[in-house]
Amino acid sequence: MSAVTIRKVANRLERMVRAGGDGIKARKALTDAEKNLATIEESCLRELDLQLGPIIAFLDQAPEVRPSPESLAALIYHADRALTACGALNKPKLAQTLLILSAMADALGQSDYWPQGALDPAINLISLFRVRDVSDKDAASLLSHLELCLNQYVQRIQGGTTTVQP
Repeated sequence: MSAVTIRKVANRLERMVRAGGDGIKARKALTDAEKNLATIEESCLRELDLQLGPIIAFLDQAPEVRPSPESLAALIYHADRALTACGALNKPKLAQTLLILSAMADALGQSDYWPQGALDPAINLISLFRVRDVSDKDAASLLSHLELCLNQYVQRIQGGTTTVQP
């Protein structure tokens, strides 16, 4: 019978990592991460507000007029950039609303469907979440209604039957 010898060979990276000890505790890592995020908070807020400007300005357009494909693409672009700025700000409700706005604009851009003021509720909710803290229950209700709108827009693309509610 032959014997099997198992050898553990430490590579250079492993030796470098192990040289520092067992690493840091999770609590310390989170504390350090929060301190690092705090250092970029102001610049993230400036970028967020810069990107929200054109989104909020979208409300100045006539709600009955369908925006151009370029206008919808610009809206998606600014929502994406604002979402990136949200990453360090711990604003999950605002981030979720930006995602829904992007999906709504994309869905509407792929069809001829344009209900009057189709994106206004999402943009108004973005404004609200930017300046106010909304309770989780109220935010969940508002976001679920936005998702219903999004589902209706997606069904229009897919040729499904939907009913427009006043």
